[in-house]
Amino acid sequence: MRYRSIDLLRAYAIAVMVMVHFLENLSGTRDWSPDGFGAPIFAFLSGVSYHLWLASRQQRGCSADRISRETMRRGLFLIGLGFVFNALVWLPEDLFTWDVLTFLGSSMLVLNVARRMPAPALLLTIVLSVLLSPVMQKLADYGAWWLNGYFETEQTLSELLTGFLVTGYFPIFPWIALPLVGFMSAPALLNPQGTGSKAGKYWLLTCLSLTVLVTLVLTLRWTTAWGRLWLPAWTMFPASLTYMSAALGIVVLLLAGLHNRIDQRQAWRIPEWLMSRAQRFSRFSLSIYLLHHVVHLWPLWLYGLWQTGEPTAYWGQVLSWWPAFFLSMLFLLICDRLL
Repeated sequence: MRYRSIDLLRAYAIAVMVMVHFLENLSGTRDWSPDGFGAPIFAFLSGVSYHLWLASRQQRGCSADRISRETMRRGLFLIGLGFVFNALVWLPEDLFTWDVLTFLGSSMLVLNVARRMPAPALLLTIVLSVLLSPVMQKLADYGAWWLNGYFETEQTLSELLTGFLVTGYFPIFPWIALPLVGFMSAPALLNPQGTGSKAGKYWLLTCLSLTVLVTLVLTLRWTTAWGRLWLPAWTMFPASLTYMSAALGIVVLLLAGLHNRIDQRQAWRIPEWLMSRAQRFSRFSLSIYLLHHVVHLWPLWLYGLWQTGEPTAYWGQVLSWWPAFFLSMLFLLICDRLL
């Protein structure tokens, strides 16, 4: 069963990621782009989708061993695809940057374990993954890995492990909290009672409280001198406590609200032209993610190699923001025509 709310959220996430990557890689700007919203939605929905897939497999009578094997295959495929993507679309030295694909593959392996865990243990895992991350980032000296504004690592076993767990683009800590929350909250949010159930109300109250708390923290940081010194900032790299708390709160509230208004009550009538596009973009989101990197990075590398002998010579500075934005919209329009 497909949920229109999930298709809308995933389509929004991939569209945002396309726009942000074009702007960032071609013009070096992210000043006004909706930075930071696409990846959390993607990660959260991976957990929701895994719950739906798991429920369908169990209803068909699949054994636990078969489900485990299929989950492992999917996870390892995404990890392998992530490495190939990093080497061929980016550059060979970027093989171990621990980007979205390797994270999503790793999260599948974690979800294979999480599905067997009791709810209290899973909730504790989520809380610890978020709360311990600032400490781990400090112990790992996060800034030393990002001296030039992007992640760099030597390919030694210890540094690869540190990047995978803490300092990469999308490390396990704290990002694993998003797919785990998606997996854990999906039964409460998507059941027939939805947000009217006791568990659904619990999730909504918790996430609403998180969102209000983050709003208060950011307001105090912007309006007081002591707030800038003592309260955590909003940063995606590293994923700060403020950022991750907001991401967790917002994605749950978005899914709960859209599911309630669109899937259950059908109070919001989404135009068919928009819904059909959202469903196509959602269904082909992985292909769009891979292709949009190819169409704007390969020409950038070839132009840099031709002009200077260095592929990355024009990275982030080949265009101003408006041509980069126009190209991102053109790419999405072409995808709409081709899909």
